Amino acid sequence: MEISRKTGAAAAQGAIYLLAVLVFLLPLVRLLLMAVTVEDGYGLDNFITLLAEERTHEAIINTIIISVTSTVLAAAAGSGLAFLTAYSNIKRKGLIEFLVLLPFIVPSYIITLSWSSFLSSRGSFNTLLASLGLPAVNIYSMGGIILVLGICNIPIVYLNVVHMLRKIPRDMEWAARSCGYTQRQAMIKINLVSALPAIAAGSVLAFLSSIDNFSVPAFLGISSGIPVLSTYIYENAIGFGPNAFPLAAALSLILSVIAVAGTLLEGFFVKRGAGMDSIKEDYSVRVFFRKAHRIALEWGILAVLLILNIIPMVSMVITSFMKSYGLKFSPENLTLSNFAFVFHNRNVLTAVRNSILLAAVTTVVCIVAGTAIAYAKLRKKSRAAAVLEKCASLTYAIPGIVLALAMIFHWVEPVPGFRPGIYGTINILIIAYITRYLVLQIKGSTTALLTVDPAMEEACAASGRGFFSRWFRILIPLLTGPILSGAFMIFVPALTELTLSSMLASAGTRTIGLTIFNYQQGGDYNLAAAMSVIVTLLVVAGYCVANRKKLKSEYREVSGYEPTYTAGNKKLQQNPGAQGN
Repeated sequence: MEISRKTGAAAAQGAIYLLAVLVFLLPLVRLLLMAVTVEDGYGLDNFITLLAEERTHEAIINTIIISVTSTVLAAAAGSGLAFLTAYSNIKRKGLIEFLVLLPFIVPSYIITLSWSSFLSSRGSFNTLLASLGLPAVNIYSMGGIILVLGICNIPIVYLNVVHMLRKIPRDMEWAARSCGYTQRQAMIKINLVSALPAIAAGSVLAFLSSIDNFSVPAFLGISSGIPVLSTYIYENAIGFGPNAFPLAAALSLILSVIAVAGTLLEGFFVKRGAGMDSIKEDYSVRVFFRKAHRIALEWGILAVLLILNIIPMVSMVITSFMKSYGLKFSPENLTLSNFAFVFHNRNVLTAVRNSILLAAVTTVVCIVAGTAIAYAKLRKKSRAAAVLEKCASLTYAIPGIVLALAMIFHWVEPVPGFRPGIYGTINILIIAYITRYLVLQIKGSTTALLTVDPAMEEACAASGRGFFSRWFRILIPLLTGPILSGAFMIFVPALTELTLSSMLASAGTRTIGLTIFNYQQGGDYNLAAAMSVIVTLLVVAGYCVANRKKLKSEYREVSGYEPTYTAGNKKLQQNPGAQGN
């Protein structure tokens, strides 16, 4: 009995190792081999050819400029908003946080489409500027790409920083105040220094998101001739000629090196701040503003967030009702025909069905496989499960356009002599989505399992219950809520995905994101806007349902009382009206 159990465990470990190699590592190895493939065998000719082209230099320089500047914008705005939300006595924090996170909930290509509607050449904003004698704002430019990417990445920095700020113990501030520090000095020398690893980690993630992002530079840069590495890879991959794929693979390798290096740097900063992981978040107010200043600050924040996230959306909604793009807003120019087309067009309905199927299958497979891997890693101390998680992290770390190219090279012939025939079908999209998002569920399930005391399982086993009884009577009831909540972060990106499908989808397997992209690139802005409005409503509604408990809960407020400290002979009396100094 013991021998058969050990044999079964060894077989399971071997299967996990095989899965890690076949699904996660081999596609990247195939990409590497394709990058160095030349006519005579292997060499660096593809890199030499690329680096000799002026457009490659332009793409690299544009990628660096756009990524760095958009990261600076996201880091400054995200950190500032996190500080005010975590510490200050401003009200309406729930609404502010929802508006901050909106670009994280809504796909970036819809954010881009909303801004292109708002800043169109014949739009109301540019018309107003023209009437004032001011130059028009061109969203199809480097500045436009930087602006939209910066807005899309603000939530990434915000989420990293706000949780760290709330975990900084107030005792550290009180100790600094008792040593004679002012509140401003304590905030700079204690809170800011403690939050620096989170700010750095969030900034690195924002940078990685910028170089990974395909939709924003594709929507705004392709038509205006502004290449970045992600769109340049796309141009080479869909191009014709014997060197199209090898050149695209070489570009992908360059982008992957940058992405993996950034991921390692982000991991370094995360480890530096890991000491506070077990500290409970403190929602109490630490910085008080006078009533007039508080009101001006909170309404100023709301006004800026409305301008950045809501007004462009409203402009997109208006565009979706217009008979033709660029017409003035008036009753005679409004129509419902764009929505009628979306709800009745066969290609659109096929794309919706494909996206729902892809999202549902990906989510279910990730929940089952991710939870099983997390359980094997935590409870069984499986080295194979830990290795598979690292392999899955690697395929998530590399840019989506790179992963899509690797999927093409690998799954045409995953094993020499075996051609499964999945390229060009919906099956390759399912495999690509699972490969991309599995690590998210592994981490989510790991967090959920850590909340369950192993003693409960041991007690169940001691009472004579079997493996399935432990799962169905203890683990599944306790894990269902947290796991389903985390699975929402897989379902929505899979439902609205664009990057992988732009490379892997065929005529019959187009998705929602690819359909909107094709309409936008084809000049059918009204149809693209109509589809985007529907997707936005569904995604925001789903987010509200999934986070209904959090949205209902109110942030705790304090009355303004703070302890009194004594530093030598100096009494430090906290004054609610002067604490912002």
